[in-house]
Amino acid sequence: MSKFKGGEWLLFGAVWLACSLLVTAQWGVSEYRRLQDGFELAAHQAYAGVARRLDQNESVLTAIDALLLSREPFDASAVGAFSREMLPRYQQLYAIQFLRNVTADNRASFLREMEQRFGETFYIRDFDVVGRRSWQPAPSREQSLVVSMIEPDLPVASPVYGYDMLGDAYFAPELRRAISGGQKVSSRPFELYDGSGRAYLLMQPLFRDSESSGRKRLAGMAVLVVFCDRLLQLPVDASLTNSLDLALLAKEGGHELLYERVHRVAEHDWWPVVTRLEAKLPLNSEAQPFVLGVAQDVRVSDLALLPLLLRELLLTLLLAAAGLIYSQRMALSRQRSLADEELFLQSERASVTLNAIHDGVVILRQDRNIEMANPMALRLVEMPAEEVLGQPCHEVFRLLGELASEFAEDPIGECFRTGQPVELQERMQLTTARGKVHFVEGGIAPLLSRDGVLIGVVCALRDMGPLRQRTAEALEASETRVKEHLEKLSHVARLHTMGEMASGIAHELNQPLTAISNYCQAAMQMLEGVEDAPPQVHSALKLAVAQAGRAGEIIKRLRALVSKRAIETRLIDINQVVGNCMFLAEYDLRERGIEVVQLLSGYSIPVMADSIQLEQVVLNLLSNAMDALKDEPPMKRHVIIHTRREGRKGILEVRDTGRGITPDLLEVLFHPFFSTKPHGMGLGLSICQTIVEQYGGLISAENIPASGACFRIELPLALQAERQLS
Repeated sequence: MSKFKGGEWLLFGAVWLACSLLVTAQWGVSEYRRLQDGFELAAHQAYAGVARRLDQNESVLTAIDALLLSREPFDASAVGAFSREMLPRYQQLYAIQFLRNVTADNRASFLREMEQRFGETFYIRDFDVVGRRSWQPAPSREQSLVVSMIEPDLPVASPVYGYDMLGDAYFAPELRRAISGGQKVSSRPFELYDGSGRAYLLMQPLFRDSESSGRKRLAGMAVLVVFCDRLLQLPVDASLTNSLDLALLAKEGGHELLYERVHRVAEHDWWPVVTRLEAKLPLNSEAQPFVLGVAQDVRVSDLALLPLLLRELLLTLLLAAAGLIYSQRMALSRQRSLADEELFLQSERASVTLNAIHDGVVILRQDRNIEMANPMALRLVEMPAEEVLGQPCHEVFRLLGELASEFAEDPIGECFRTGQPVELQERMQLTTARGKVHFVEGGIAPLLSRDGVLIGVVCALRDMGPLRQRTAEALEASETRVKEHLEKLSHVARLHTMGEMASGIAHELNQPLTAISNYCQAAMQMLEGVEDAPPQVHSALKLAVAQAGRAGEIIKRLRALVSKRAIETRLIDINQVVGNCMFLAEYDLRERGIEVVQLLSGYSIPVMADSIQLEQVVLNLLSNAMDALKDEPPMKRHVIIHTRREGRKGILEVRDTGRGITPDLLEVLFHPFFSTKPHGMGLGLSICQTIVEQYGGLISAENIPASGACFRIELPLALQAERQLS
């Protein structure tokens, strides 16, 4: 054999290994057959034990039925004594109950009887065993099967008294089947009320002769509560393995799993499973129609192949040892390389992130010396890295609260002391070693080791100076825009007021000037027939006529001057006009407690007009609405702004919930110098009408029944201009 070369030794080893595996396989088959025979024997022993317990259940129930039939009326004490005698003998019995048949005829007497036992708090109740599992008062039913006796009568079972099991949809089908057939019937398993496991009911109806009709009447139902886990408990037998898994299966409906009892985990259960042996054995009980499922995992240790396998695998292990060691070394090398690469990538990501963010990050060691500071932190403290790293933090920067009136702990010291994150107070000041002050925000977080020991802190600081400057500039720009907008509105309002005043004054003064001129001319004609009329009178009247005409011309020129102002029309959106007005009137509306409901169109409403003039109109209508609501109670102060499209017109409505406008005022509402306000000039609505009509629109007012006044503005849509812009 010493002459064998490496290849021959390898071939010899392969042949030897194949022969060993063949022997092992034959031995394994014989071991499997031995285990299968043992499993069948154990399964039949378990079957016999479960079948015996099922017979015991039916025997106990039959004895209770006979006991109850021999006693009239129902003798709870006798049944209780019998139950207390039976329960210790049969471990699978969890409890024995009796359900009284309660109908409309005997409901009152039953409640009186139970109230004498339990007090006035007794009531018939529902539970819903597979649903909400909470006690609820049961409604009156034509028939109920109510729990009136429980053994053992423990305090934990007291809520079950009064339980109408016929009213529970889970038990009702089996209960009605037992009543109709007069035989023993079992229920489906359910979770026990006290949470101790699953059980099922074995029920026997009790019938008595009716004195009035002579027919059988249902007196109640004797019930055994069978504990599933104890029913499937294996008998104490040294020859019976404890690795069996037992299960209760439904005899019909595809052998549905009802309950499973898994064996206890043993020390050898860590061995891999070779196969699983299973058997289904139908039980002979008609009242308890179950199939016993028996299963067992066959593990490598059960085959008793360990000595053989160790001997046969020894050569394989020796041959594979070198290759395994080599492969492990190569795998470790690859894993070390991958770990180094991953560590480098994580470090690089952290470094790039810290360098890119706009927050200053400083890491302090446990001795409060600076271990790391990113570029933003160096910019904050205005020092290079070589002057910062390794230095005590208090020599580089300090954190102080602005205008602090009392002693406050340093946030860095607080984080070191408590080991908890600390958020910086508002307007915290960072003072550099060179005396420059920055307002900062952020926080201090503890840095913990793998064992949870504090090894340092991380300071995240953000310079608030640039942000404050940008915020101030934005606020100043916004205030400037609002101020300019208000000045434009005020200027346009003054121009319109002057125009309306000029038109009104011209209208009012032209009539007396014309009358003066006519009277003077008539006086001159009358003086022509008078011979001794003084010429000075004729000359004065002529001058008066000329001055009256001159005054009329002056008024016409003034009116033309005010009314001939330039109008800048452009494409605007009525929804945007409403938004601008709500921004300007928001303070007044809030001060007066007025709620505004905006029902704006989902589409734009384009019109050709001057935005400032239309805003003046909407603000005027809002002002009138606020005046109309000042005497209303706070809960009735509402303004509704509604915009929409109707054909080729854009509609804007301003409604209020005030008292409306009287019918006699609707006709003169838009006349100049007409006002319902004590100190009003009467030009607001007249100006609104002038503005709307100069754009080809229409403004009107109406009363809405039980809702107040509504002002409607109609303007022609500029659809063509909108399409050109889009």
